[in-house]
Amino acid sequence: MSALLDGIKIIDFTQVISGPYATYMLAQQGADVIKLELPGDGDQARGMMLPSGDFADAGHSAMFLAFNSGKRSLALNLKSPAAKEILTRLIKDADVIIENFKAGAMERLGFGYEWAREINQNIIYCSISGFGQSGPRAGAAAYDPVIQANSGMMQLTGHEGITGPTKVGFWVCDMSTGMTAAFAISAALSKLHRDGEGSYIDISMLDVAASLISPMVTNFLNFGVQPSLMGNGSPAGSTVSTVYETGEGLLQVAAATQGQFEAQAKAMNRQDLIEDPRFSSRQDRILHAAELRQELLVTFSEADAKTWEARLSAVGVPAGVVHSIEEMVKDPQIVERGLVREQQAPTGLNGYVQTIGAPFKVNGENGLSAAAPNLGEHTEEILMGLGYSSEDISSLKVQGAFS
Repeated sequence: MSALLDGIKIIDFTQVISGPYATYMLAQQGADVIKLELPGDGDQARGMMLPSGDFADAGHSAMFLAFNSGKRSLALNLKSPAAKEILTRLIKDADVIIENFKAGAMERLGFGYEWAREINQNIIYCSISGFGQSGPRAGAAAYDPVIQANSGMMQLTGHEGITGPTKVGFWVCDMSTGMTAAFAISAALSKLHRDGEGSYIDISMLDVAASLISPMVTNFLNFGVQPSLMGNGSPAGSTVSTVYETGEGLLQVAAATQGQFEAQAKAMNRQDLIEDPRFSSRQDRILHAAELRQELLVTFSEADAKTWEARLSAVGVPAGVVHSIEEMVKDPQIVERGLVREQQAPTGLNGYVQTIGAPFKVNGENGLSAAAPNLGEHTEEILMGLGYSSEDISSLKVQGAFS
């Protein structure tokens, strides 16, 4: 794809998920992302979801590979005075700095926004944290499950009387925060291009999580409606929209309107459900939800989930087989979109790795393809690009800037 952010230089202090996912999105659009890692272990994600064998030995986990392809790794000891001098040079011509430490941590290290702005007054500086840079919990540690709990999200997820509140099965708050940061940085880059002015961006995971459930929050704030656990049901109140066991496999149906319910009934050869006074209107279906479910389950048992998906989709009723990840990556729709991408394995490792590419297409292509970096792989390359000689680099190493 054309590199939309070609020429944009991003200094990436982030690790694990939220920040790396943001910079991954930007790298996929052509930005030069210089990933700062501590010598030794580097990004914590290198040790998470760790496989055995050569990849593990080289410091590449599934999590790291997913969020860091296309970046350059610079390993620096941030507590070394020599490292601060390197960062000063690095930031002079950078466009963006992004960090996801606890609020106040970058200032304590000496690399906060005011320091960066003195070096480069037009810098875009993005801080990601659990609770934001202000408020009584600013500076508190937070991981994704804590934010799911605090935001009210867990009170929507799970089955009443069976599971109680549960978290979403992946890092939904981390990753949506990363997406939000990438969006905000892109908007700030537009302002930088237009007005020549930088920006300070404060991203709170809790704020983002609350915004994800904004319809339910709005319903409570204005109408006093406190939502309960949704299970597989619809937050919009459609009793037909849920998961059904079929003759083989599970099927999610999302018939939200009266027309969709009637189309579903006809596609299932259950015209009688439309005529049944218990189910004739949305309110009737809510009152008799358990009875309607039993009627539908009887018919769904007559064919497999894939067959029902095709029948319902053909009449405009949203429906989808509940896939395993193995089934999803083989789905013809995913294959056609080219979402699963093959790229060269990291330097020193043979063959290729497969990852999920950018979830957007620009001019028909979904992101750039490049290997994830080894820890500190580009340190000397980056330093030489800043004007350091081989002798300078050797001296910096002796001074403890990197190992």
